[in-house]
Amino acid sequence: MRSKAAEFKTHLMTGISYILPVIIAGSLVVAVSKIIAFIAGYTDLGEFADTGGFLHYVYLFEQVGWTAIGLLNLVLAAFIAFSIAGRPALAAALVGGALATSTNAGFIGAVVAGFFAGWVTNWVKKKIVITGSLATAVPLIILPLITVGATGILMALVLGGPLGWVNTSLLEWITAMTQNNVNNVVLALVLGAMIAFDMGGPVNKAAWMAGNALLMSGIYLPAIIVNIAICIPPLGYGLATLLKKRNYSPELKESGKGSLIMGIIGITEGAIPFTLKNPLKLIPLNVVAGASGAAIAILLGAHEIMPPVGGVYGFFTVGSGWAYLIGILAGSLIIGIGANLLVDFRDEKKAVKASKTEQKSDELDELEINFD
Repeated sequence: MRSKAAEFKTHLMTGISYILPVIIAGSLVVAVSKIIAFIAGYTDLGEFADTGGFLHYVYLFEQVGWTAIGLLNLVLAAFIAFSIAGRPALAAALVGGALATSTNAGFIGAVVAGFFAGWVTNWVKKKIVITGSLATAVPLIILPLITVGATGILMALVLGGPLGWVNTSLLEWITAMTQNNVNNVVLALVLGAMIAFDMGGPVNKAAWMAGNALLMSGIYLPAIIVNIAICIPPLGYGLATLLKKRNYSPELKESGKGSLIMGIIGITEGAIPFTLKNPLKLIPLNVVAGASGAAIAILLGAHEIMPPVGGVYGFFTVGSGWAYLIGILAGSLIIGIGANLLVDFRDEKKAVKASKTEQKSDELDELEINFD
């Protein structure tokens, strides 16, 4: 059972790793276009779709970004299937990803399509074996016919409607939450905690995927919350190594420098080497910091104005960008102070040796020599 779960996670993470540059590139292009529009005094470039001039070209550039973001379902499904069954699964998965978009099944449908395309491809390769002159017909004709046909039937006729309803209901629920300040804080607490829980693991990626899938639908606030929480764990541990240097081994001191950079960029995996020193104490700390930092930013008024860019520098794509920065700083300080109070990050042997040295020093200080 564990091996199957590990396989599932591996294939899902492969798909997600391939969509990261697509989403990041698309978001950056849209954000740059929006900033140019704001400078020119416009909030919507749609009115320049059929005109000429500079802002028409900015509009076209913005559409490049939205096109990239729109590839999310196709790329996700394709590379999940590729991880399972290699290149022969790509055709079925691409069709499944496209159907996930057209039926509103969203990223949930893309995940289902990717796994199904991979599994059915492996089944065909194993079960249908033809020798002789017709052997080449299997990869060229029979395999794509069965895999594309089966995936198409699954997504278009069987699961498209139900998954579309689930995805639409989820979007409506989160949209309703984002229209209420109290619910926004609850959403921030939940997504912030999920992002910080396993730093790049399935819970983290589920929250990340939710934020970016909603971004495709024009709901930006969840993505802002996710971007805040992603920065907090790596920045927190980088800050912790600066606040109490003697509490860290030389290796972790160096890791702290990298962790600071990862935090600024928005790569939450930078916190993993530190968290592994004592997961039972540090995972709860990470969760509290991620949830608190995200909630503080929302309470202070961070809000959506355009598709947000990740990382600390993403504050310029967020309304009340100062609140965005304060939320990140607050969450980072929770880890920076709390980690040093909870855990000794020195090498165990060196820590024991240092402890003994301190004990001997205390004994010598207490020793009194009397020559009377």
